Amino acid sequence: MNLIGKIFTVLILIMSIIFMSFAMMVFATHRNWKTTAQKLQTDLATANTANKDLKDALEREKTDLAREQAARKAALAALQVRVTSAEQRLSAKEKELADLTAAHSQATETAKVAQDRLAVLEKETSDLRNTLRTERQKLDKMFINVVDLTDKLNQAESLRQNLDEVNKQAVQEISRMKIVLDRNGLTPDSLVAHIPPKVDGVVLEANDKDLIEISIGSDDGLKVGHSLDVYRGNTYLGRIIVKKTNPDRAVGQVKKELQRGQIKKGDRVTTRFS
Repeated sequence: MNLIGKIFTVLILIMSIIFMSFAMMVFATHRNWKTTAQKLQTDLATANTANKDLKDALEREKTDLAREQAARKAALAALQVRVTSAEQRLSAKEKELADLTAAHSQATETAKVAQDRLAVLEKETSDLRNTLRTERQKLDKMFINVVDLTDKLNQAESLRQNLDEVNKQAVQEISRMKIVLDRNGLTPDSLVAHIPPKVDGVVLEANDKDLIEISIGSDDGLKVGHSLDVYRGNTYLGRIIVKKTNPDRAVGQVKKELQRGQIKKGDRVTTRFS
């Protein structure tokens, strides 16, 4: 029971005593006043004693109430101090949380930048690996080509040495042949001048004097005295002897003893049959 309840209890007790006194006074009007007065005095003394006890109890209750209020004030002050301290700690924690949030945001941004940079570096690394692989393949091919070329170079060097040896022998042989030709008054062309080159041509003109003009001349290697065969399809017509040459034309005379048919414009001439 709290203090207010105790006060109401005491007040109720006092009021009960007062009403009881009034009731006794009313009852005394029908009795002996002396006895009633004595009894009232006795009751009043009892009531005074009870009132004094009640006052003492009230004072004790007030004292207890003051002590309780003081204790509560002290507890409230302590709680206020604790609340203030808690608010300060809360403010410090909020500041710490804000700092941590800012640090986390900065760390997140830094991590994102680092992640983007890592992705770029990974792509560059991949590109470099592909380039390195491609270059390595090229180097392997180049190495194979170098080995192949080295082999060919060695073969060519060996062939060159052989050709040098052959060339030396040919020079010596030519020197000996030149000595023989000089002793006999001959030239290098005198032995092969009568052999015509392997050429083909067309009869451009043919007349009644057994002379024909053909489409090949000195630029093709023909010389006066060379012989060519004339044919039409698979038919052999005869042979001519070159009497005159120009760079791109020549004139030949038909050998009567070898003629097998009439030679006409458009017939073919060749040295392959000679």
